[in-house]
Amino acid sequence: VGDGQGKRRKTYLIAFIDDATRVIPYAAFAFAENAGACLPVFKQALIRRGIPERLYVDNGANYRSRQLALVCAKLGVALIHARPHQPQGKGKIERWFRTVRATLLTQLSAADTASLETLNRRLWAFIEGEYHHTPHRGLDSHTPLEQWARVGDQVRFPDAGLDDLFLFEVKRKVMNDRTVSLNGRVYEVDAMLVGETVVLRYDPAVPVSRPLAVVHQAQPVGQATPLDAYANTTVRRDRPSWRLETDTPAPEPPPSRLTLGAFKNPEDASCTCATSPS
Repeated sequence: VGDGQGKRRKTYLIAFIDDATRVIPYAAFAFAENAGACLPVFKQALIRRGIPERLYVDNGANYRSRQLALVCAKLGVALIHARPHQPQGKGKIERWFRTVRATLLTQLSAADTASLETLNRRLWAFIEGEYHHTPHRGLDSHTPLEQWARVGDQVRFPDAGLDDLFLFEVKRKVMNDRTVSLNGRVYEVDAMLVGETVVLRYDPAVPVSRPLAVVHQAQPVGQATPLDAYANTTVRRDRPSWRLETDTPAPEPPPSRLTLGAFKNPEDASCTCATSPS
Protein backbone atom coordinates (compact mmCIF):
# COMPACT_ATOMS: atom_id res chain seq x y z
CA VAL A 1 0.00 0.00 0.00
CA GLY A 2 1.23 3.52 -0.75
CA ASP A 3 2.42 5.44 2.30
CA GLY A 4 1.95 8.92 0.83
CA GLN A 5 5.70 9.33 0.24
CA GLY A 6 6.00 7.34 -2.96
CA LYS A 7 6.79 4.04 -1.24
CA ARG A 8 4.87 0.80 -0.89
CA ARG A 9 4.53 -0.73 2.56
CA LYS A 10 3.23 -3.94 4.06
CA THR A 11 -0.07 -3.71 5.92
CA TYR A 12 -1.71 -5.76 8.65
CA LEU A 13 -5.43 -6.45 8.96
CA ILE A 14 -6.72 -6.01 12.53
CA ALA A 15 -10.30 -7.15 13.10
CA PHE A 16 -12.80 -8.03 15.83
CA ILE A 17 -15.71 -10.44 15.33
CA ASP A 18 -18.79 -10.94 17.50
CA ASP A 19 -18.94 -14.63 18.38
CA ALA A 20 -22.74 -14.85 18.63
CA THR A 21 -23.69 -13.05 15.44
CA ARG A 22 -20.52 -13.10 13.26
CA VAL A 23 -20.88 -9.33 12.89
CA ILE A 24 -17.59 -7.47 12.42
CA PRO A 25 -17.78 -4.58 14.93
CA TYR A 26 -14.77 -2.99 13.25
CA ALA A 27 -11.73 -3.86 11.17
CA ALA A 28 -8.92 -1.87 9.60
CA PHE A 29 -5.59 -2.24 7.84
CA ALA A 30 -2.58 -0.67 9.59
CA PHE A 31 1.11 -0.22 8.87
CA ALA A 32 2.07 -1.80 12.21
CA GLU A 33 0.98 -4.68 14.38
CA ASN A 34 1.28 -3.15 17.83
CA ALA A 35 -0.86 -1.71 20.61
CA GLY A 36 -0.89 1.70 18.95
CA ALA A 37 -2.58 0.17 15.90
CA CYS A 38 -4.80 -2.31 17.76
CA LEU A 39 -6.41 -0.01 20.32
CA PRO A 40 -7.99 2.45 17.82
CA VAL A 41 -9.66 -0.51 16.09
CA PHE A 42 -10.96 -1.80 19.42
CA LYS A 43 -12.22 1.66 20.28
CA GLN A 44 -14.21 1.93 17.04
CA ALA A 45 -15.61 -1.54 17.64
CA LEU A 46 -16.95 -0.41 21.02
CA ILE A 47 -18.49 2.74 19.56
CA ARG A 48 -20.24 0.86 16.77
CA ARG A 49 -21.34 -2.38 18.44
CA GLY A 50 -21.05 -1.90 22.19
CA ILE A 51 -19.03 -3.39 25.04
CA PRO A 52 -18.49 -7.18 25.07
CA GLU A 53 -18.51 -9.28 28.23
CA ARG A 54 -15.32 -11.05 27.16
CA LEU A 55 -12.54 -10.25 24.71
CA TYR A 56 -10.75 -13.32 23.33
CA VAL A 57 -7.49 -12.36 21.64
CA ASP A 58 -4.30 -13.78 20.21
CA ASN A 59 -1.01 -14.05 22.12
CA GLY A 60 0.77 -11.40 20.07
CA ALA A 61 2.60 -8.58 21.84
CA ASN A 62 -0.05 -6.06 20.78
CA TYR A 63 -2.70 -8.08 22.65
CA ARG A 64 -0.44 -8.60 25.66
CA SER A 65 0.11 -4.88 26.10
CA ARG A 66 -0.51 -3.18 29.43
CA GLN A 67 -2.63 -0.57 27.64
CA LEU A 68 -5.18 -3.11 26.39
CA ALA A 69 -5.36 -4.70 29.84
CA LEU A 70 -6.01 -1.28 31.41
CA VAL A 71 -8.80 -0.45 28.96
CA CYS A 72 -10.51 -3.81 29.50
CA ALA A 73 -10.23 -3.47 33.28
CA LYS A 74 -11.82 0.00 33.21
CA LEU A 75 -14.64 -1.25 30.99
CA GLY A 76 -15.24 -4.41 33.01
CA VAL A 77 -14.34 -6.66 30.06
CA ALA A 78 -12.73 -10.04 30.79
CA LEU A 79 -9.54 -10.21 28.70
CA ILE A 80 -8.76 -13.80 27.65
CA HIS A 81 -5.71 -14.87 25.65
CA ALA A 82 -5.75 -17.87 23.35
CA ARG A 83 -3.59 -20.83 24.31
CA PRO A 84 -0.37 -21.05 22.30
CA HIS A 85 -0.34 -23.51 19.40
CA GLN A 86 -4.11 -24.05 19.48
CA PRO A 87 -5.45 -22.31 16.35
CA GLN A 88 -8.85 -23.97 16.70
CA GLY A 89 -9.65 -21.48 19.46
CA LYS A 90 -9.54 -18.70 16.84
CA GLY A 91 -11.48 -20.57 14.18
CA LYS A 92 -14.20 -17.97 13.55
CA ILE A 93 -11.90 -15.00 12.99
CA GLU A 94 -9.47 -17.11 10.95
CA ARG A 95 -12.31 -18.19 8.66
CA TRP A 96 -13.26 -14.53 8.23
CA PHE A 97 -9.67 -13.69 7.28
CA ARG A 98 -9.82 -16.43 4.65
CA THR A 99 -13.03 -14.91 3.32
CA VAL A 100 -11.35 -11.52 3.02
CA ARG A 101 -8.39 -13.02 1.15
CA ALA A 102 -10.61 -14.96 -1.23
CA THR A 103 -13.24 -12.30 -1.98
CA LEU A 104 -11.77 -8.87 -1.27
CA LEU A 105 -8.02 -8.98 -1.77
CA THR A 106 -8.34 -10.68 -5.15
CA GLN A 107 -10.53 -7.81 -6.39
CA LEU A 108 -8.40 -4.87 -5.25
CA SER A 109 -7.30 -2.40 -7.91
CA ALA A 110 -4.29 -0.09 -7.94
CA ALA A 111 -6.58 2.75 -6.87
CA ASP A 112 -7.75 0.73 -3.85
CA THR A 113 -4.17 0.35 -2.61
CA ALA A 114 -3.01 3.89 -3.34
CA SER A 115 -3.15 4.74 0.36
CA LEU A 116 -4.15 3.28 3.68
CA GLU A 117 -7.30 5.43 3.70
CA THR A 118 -8.52 4.17 0.33
CA LEU A 119 -7.79 0.57 1.30
CA ASN A 120 -9.77 0.86 4.52
CA ARG A 121 -12.70 2.50 2.71
CA ARG A 122 -12.72 -0.45 0.32
CA LEU A 123 -12.55 -2.89 3.24
CA TRP A 124 -15.48 -1.28 5.05
CA ALA A 125 -17.56 -1.17 1.88
CA PHE A 126 -17.00 -4.92 1.58
CA ILE A 127 -17.95 -5.57 5.23
CA GLU A 128 -21.11 -3.47 5.28
CA GLY A 129 -22.15 -3.99 1.67
CA GLU A 130 -21.42 -7.69 1.21
CA TYR A 131 -20.29 -9.69 4.22
CA HIS A 132 -22.94 -8.53 6.71
CA HIS A 133 -25.69 -9.31 4.18
CA THR A 134 -24.48 -12.79 3.23
CA PRO A 135 -26.26 -15.80 4.78
CA HIS A 136 -24.00 -17.70 7.16
CA ARG A 137 -24.09 -21.45 7.55
CA GLY A 138 -23.23 -21.22 11.25
CA LEU A 139 -26.27 -18.95 11.77
CA ASP A 140 -28.83 -21.32 10.20
CA SER A 141 -28.50 -19.40 6.94
CA HIS A 142 -29.29 -16.06 8.56
CA THR A 143 -27.11 -13.08 7.78
CA PRO A 144 -24.91 -11.52 10.50
CA LEU A 145 -27.09 -8.39 10.52
CA GLU A 146 -30.27 -10.45 10.90
CA GLN A 147 -28.77 -12.28 13.86
CA TRP A 148 -27.59 -8.99 15.37
CA ALA A 149 -31.12 -7.58 15.11
CA ARG A 150 -32.33 -10.40 17.35
CA VAL A 151 -29.87 -9.87 20.20
CA GLY A 152 -28.35 -6.44 19.69
CA ASP A 153 -30.69 -4.70 22.13
CA GLN A 154 -28.97 -6.54 25.01
CA VAL A 155 -25.63 -4.87 24.35
CA ARG A 156 -24.49 -2.00 26.58
CA PHE A 157 -22.74 0.92 24.94
CA PRO A 158 -19.95 3.04 26.44
CA ASP A 159 -20.70 6.33 28.12
CA ALA A 160 -19.03 9.58 27.17
CA GLY A 161 -15.32 9.90 27.88
CA LEU A 162 -14.11 7.00 25.75
CA ASP A 163 -11.26 9.13 24.37
CA ASP A 164 -9.88 9.65 27.85
CA LEU A 165 -10.25 5.96 28.64
CA PHE A 166 -8.02 4.98 25.71
CA LEU A 167 -5.12 7.29 26.54
CA PHE A 168 -1.81 5.49 26.91
CA GLU A 169 -0.19 5.64 30.37
CA VAL A 170 3.51 5.46 31.25
CA LYS A 171 5.40 6.18 34.48
CA ARG A 172 8.33 8.57 34.51
CA LYS A 173 10.52 10.10 37.20
CA VAL A 174 10.89 13.88 37.01
CA MET A 175 14.53 14.92 36.70
CA ASN A 176 16.17 17.76 38.66
CA ASP A 177 15.66 20.08 35.68
CA ARG A 178 11.91 19.23 35.89
CA THR A 179 11.94 17.26 32.64
CA VAL A 180 10.63 13.85 31.60
CA SER A 181 11.23 11.95 28.37
CA LEU A 182 8.82 10.00 26.19
CA ASN A 183 9.64 8.26 22.91
CA GLY A 184 12.85 10.23 22.50
CA ARG A 185 11.25 13.61 23.12
CA VAL A 186 11.77 15.75 26.23
CA TYR A 187 8.93 17.46 28.07
CA GLU A 188 8.89 19.76 31.10
CA VAL A 189 6.49 19.68 34.03
CA ASP A 190 5.80 21.76 37.11
CA ALA A 191 8.91 22.33 39.26
CA MET A 192 6.98 21.09 42.30
CA LEU A 193 7.21 17.55 40.81
CA VAL A 194 11.02 17.36 40.75
CA GLY A 195 12.11 13.97 42.06
CA GLU A 196 8.57 12.55 41.99
CA THR A 197 7.26 9.66 39.87
CA VAL A 198 4.36 10.73 37.66
CA VAL A 199 2.08 9.11 35.10
CA LEU A 200 2.01 10.59 31.60
CA ARG A 201 -1.26 10.09 29.71
CA TYR A 202 -1.24 10.61 25.94
CA ASP A 203 -2.67 9.62 22.58
CA PRO A 204 0.09 8.26 20.30
CA ALA A 205 -1.91 9.28 17.24
CA VAL A 206 -1.75 13.04 17.93
CA PRO A 207 1.29 15.22 17.05
CA VAL A 208 4.17 15.05 19.54
CA SER A 209 3.98 18.84 19.89
CA ARG A 210 0.76 18.49 21.91
CA PRO A 211 0.96 18.68 25.74
CA LEU A 212 0.60 15.49 27.76
CA ALA A 213 -1.65 15.04 30.78
CA VAL A 214 0.26 14.49 34.03
CA VAL A 215 -1.09 12.50 37.00
CA HIS A 216 0.55 12.26 40.42
CA GLN A 217 -0.84 10.07 43.20
CA ALA A 218 -4.02 9.50 41.17
CA GLN A 219 -4.65 13.25 40.85
CA PRO A 220 -4.23 15.41 37.71
CA VAL A 221 -1.40 17.90 38.20
CA GLY A 222 -1.30 19.84 34.95
CA GLN A 223 0.42 19.11 31.67
CA ALA A 224 3.82 18.18 30.32
CA THR A 225 4.77 20.52 27.48
CA PRO A 226 7.53 20.07 24.89
CA LEU A 227 10.81 21.35 26.30
CA ASP A 228 11.79 24.96 25.64
CA ALA A 229 15.52 24.50 26.20
CA TYR A 230 16.27 28.21 26.53
CA ALA A 231 13.44 28.98 28.94
CA ASN A 232 14.23 25.88 30.98
CA THR A 233 17.71 27.20 31.82
CA THR A 234 16.17 30.17 33.64
CA VAL A 235 13.95 28.10 35.95
CA ARG A 236 14.99 28.10 39.61
CA ARG A 237 15.90 24.66 40.89
CA ASP A 238 15.17 25.36 44.57
CA ARG A 239 13.14 22.64 46.20
CA PRO A 240 9.71 23.66 47.45
CA SER A 241 9.52 24.42 51.16
CA TRP A 242 7.57 21.26 51.97
CA ARG A 243 10.47 19.18 50.69
CA LEU A 244 13.42 21.08 52.20
CA GLU A 245 15.80 18.93 54.14
CA THR A 246 18.61 19.93 56.49
CA ASP A 247 21.79 18.92 54.71
CA THR A 248 24.25 20.68 57.06
CA PRO A 249 24.19 21.09 60.84
CA ALA A 250 23.09 24.41 62.28
CA PRO A 251 26.00 26.75 63.18
CA GLU A 252 27.17 26.83 66.79
CA PRO A 253 25.86 29.81 68.80
CA PRO A 254 28.41 32.51 69.66
CA PRO A 255 30.06 32.32 73.12
CA SER A 256 27.82 33.79 75.77
CA ARG A 257 27.08 33.60 79.47
CA LEU A 258 23.47 32.85 78.53
CA THR A 259 22.45 29.46 77.11
CA LEU A 260 18.99 29.35 75.54
CA GLY A 261 16.80 26.27 75.60
CA ALA A 262 15.46 25.13 72.15
CA PHE A 263 11.82 24.04 71.94
CA LYS A 264 9.42 23.33 69.07
CA ASN A 265 6.71 25.22 70.93
CA PRO A 266 7.60 27.83 73.57
CA GLU A 267 4.42 27.01 75.47
CA ASP A 268 5.72 23.46 76.04
CA ALA A 269 8.88 24.74 77.77
CA SER A 270 9.19 24.65 81.52
CA CYS A 271 11.88 27.31 81.33
CA THR A 272 13.15 29.42 78.49
CA CYS A 273 16.68 30.15 79.59
CA ALA A 274 19.31 29.33 82.11
CA THR A 275 22.34 31.13 83.35
CA SER A 276 25.60 29.33 83.09
CA PRO A 277 28.03 29.44 86.00
CA SER A 278 30.47 32.30 85.85
